Amino acid sequence: MSLSRLWARGWQTVLVVLVCLAGFGVRLVDLYDPPLDFHPTRQLRSAILARSVYYQLSPDADPQQREAAQALAQLETYEPPILETLVGGVYALLGKEALWAARVMNALFWLIGGAALLQILRGAVPFWASWLGLLFYLCLPFGVIASRSFQPEPWMVMWMLLATWGLRRWQAAPDQWRWALITGGLTGMALLVKVVAGFFLLPVLAAVMLAGGLGKMLKRPQTWALAALSAAPVLILYLGFNAQRSGDFLSFWTVALSGLVLTTNFYADWLAMVKGLTGLAYLPAALLGTLLAGREHKPLLIGWWAGYALYGLLFPYQYTTHEYYHLPLVALIGLSLPFLAAPVVERLKQEAWVWRLAALGVVLAAAGYALFVARSTLVAKNYPYEPESWRRVGEAIPAGSSVVALTADYGMRLRYYGWRSIAASWPAGADLKLFSMAGSEAGDPLEAFASLTEGRQYFLVTAFSELDAQPELKQILTEHYPIFAEGNGFVLYDLQNPLPEAK
Repeated sequence: MSLSRLWARGWQTVLVVLVCLAGFGVRLVDLYDPPLDFHPTRQLRSAILARSVYYQLSPDADPQQREAAQALAQLETYEPPILETLVGGVYALLGKEALWAARVMNALFWLIGGAALLQILRGAVPFWASWLGLLFYLCLPFGVIASRSFQPEPWMVMWMLLATWGLRRWQAAPDQWRWALITGGLTGMALLVKVVAGFFLLPVLAAVMLAGGLGKMLKRPQTWALAALSAAPVLILYLGFNAQRSGDFLSFWTVALSGLVLTTNFYADWLAMVKGLTGLAYLPAALLGTLLAGREHKPLLIGWWAGYALYGLLFPYQYTTHEYYHLPLVALIGLSLPFLAAPVVERLKQEAWVWRLAALGVVLAAAGYALFVARSTLVAKNYPYEPESWRRVGEAIPAGSSVVALTADYGMRLRYYGWRSIAASWPAGADLKLFSMAGSEAGDPLEAFASLTEGRQYFLVTAFSELDAQPELKQILTEHYPIFAEGNGFVLYDLQNPLPEAK
């Protein structure tokens, strides 16, 4: 290798490392803040599961506390808690609960995904074009915030990118067993982490097979080995051991809400979501990049785009309300943009060094601004008093009692910080709207209250704006039941001893 090529590879490596360090560093901002800045329901659920693992692995833990942690972790599961188990293991190594460890781990997983992204693009576009894709992937403010959150989605995206890299290698040599087996294992792992990864990876595999000649690909034993390794974990776990729960999930979120895809509002809300997360201009730019991709990479990108569209059509409600469902889009745009940037990079090579330097300055300024926005968003939200507040709420609830609650995050803050679970959650306004979309209209408030509180001992209210928005419920509670306990931000009504005039 010539000296000039060694020099070029050296500074390219330095640039990649600098971007990775900047991307990793910004994800560590506000590291010790409670995980309430981004979809707290989802993050606290993972935290509760990880805590249970930690207490199981800690021989010196108080037996009663261990039992309580395990009881509180009895939550509905739709995917195996692999990430939560890993985080719980890290807790055990550290000798304490450390929620920041989950942020560090997911940030590292996201960096590994970035390395896979570069490998997928290697040789297909100039270095500078792939570097731009990495910049987008690591510096987009939404990506920064979502990819450090304590939930399996960032880890899933990492496995999806690794599987796509493996598929790209197998695509180049489909007769080789090595990459067929590696790709099958990586794909299976992605589906094991979250089965919805299949909405992306299966279309990618189908597109690659069609591009390589379907009949020819189906005759290769490597193809069937890859498919078997990909499908085995999902078939064993989700269908063999979790079939009923998986079916219930699809029945409600897909079948019951399928009518949304027939409305224009759904697509308008989808685009509005994308605009808020990435900026709308990146969407057509990435699609144009896909059209400009070479013969080897176009099937990969088309498969990803098809998967993104399919994912949204099957889960229409989440696509317009849950930002983290769009986390794979960050990787997809990062993979697609370099093919649009490649002609620009080639054209800049013909310019004088001063103009090339100016172009680099523009890109770095844009990336720096994106990182600044991400950092500002993280430091603007702080929740230092939440843990203690919810601990006090938990102390006000008698141990072992059955509680109905109108509260935030379906009781997850109370479950994690207050060490108390709720027996039932009174629906908030957003829940009532969701039930209406699914074809289940709200019934009589008195009947609903009687049904939900039957056999319960207390009714907890912490979401007072929601209580004000439901005057019938407010009237029932304030006129018929005494206050058992109250404090800053909560009221606990006693359902066992109704007021004399209400009996």
